[in-house]
Amino acid sequence: MAVPIVRACLPVTMRFIDIGVNLTDPMFRGIYRGKHKHPDDFEDVVLRAIDSGVQKFMITGGSLQDSTDALALAQTDGEGETSTTNQLISRDFDRLEFCPKETQLKFFERQFELAEQTQLPMFFHCRNAHAQFLQAVKQNRKRFVNGVVHSFTGSKEEAAALIAQGLYIGINGCSLKTEANVDAMCSIPSDKMMIETDSPWCGIKNSHAGARHIRTTFPTKKAWEKGHCVKDRNEPCHIMQVLEVIAALRNEDPNLLADTLYNNTMKVFFRD
Repeated sequence: MAVPIVRACLPVTMRFIDIGVNLTDPMFRGIYRGKHKHPDDFEDVVLRAIDSGVQKFMITGGSLQDSTDALALAQTDGEGETSTTNQLISRDFDRLEFCPKETQLKFFERQFELAEQTQLPMFFHCRNAHAQFLQAVKQNRKRFVNGVVHSFTGSKEEAAALIAQGLYIGINGCSLKTEANVDAMCSIPSDKMMIETDSPWCGIKNSHAGARHIRTTFPTKKAWEKGHCVKDRNEPCHIMQVLEVIAALRNEDPNLLADTLYNNTMKVFFRD
């Protein structure tokens, strides 16, 4: 049985595809920084998301092991509708603790080769590297069919440059922190946008611009308790909150916007 949640305004008939969710993160197994803090509640997390209208999860992986685990998770019976996405498609230059900039550039180029061979869409992540990222995309644009830049936190100008390349832009809580973030998000045509949580990260905090527009709440406690979300651990069910903020700030009907975002994702990642 799905864990009950408290809803306001938005109907349960909405459909979502969370294009960026780190379901292999140990937090969803009750492990934080290597320490076991509470029981494994992965199933509850998934059920809450499904109960909120999430029909597909695109599981990201920040390393080869993460991606291997994501693939295994997506192939389990309980996740038959799950799609896998390899976040290694693009590394950003903020993450130099993972590998040097030169290595990132080298294997970014390799990802375009793989995209050309497989004719699969690409899943990008860019941080503080817009100029070089855009240059690489332009040089290789004919080699891949389509793609999304997830967890976008750039400017209106950067968003326009990505859209000019035919790319989609993924919006989550990190995309809605500041007024500048909001301005950039509002400049993106709805037919070029996707939605995500990037959970367990990138939740919408009270200090975020637009947080006042959240209408859907979930039973939440600081200390883990069965049937509750854990405070400060973002979950895929919170995608409803991301939609509410986006729709309110853009002055759009949330139902129509949800349909558009769902259809955008289906068109790019679930063409069959």
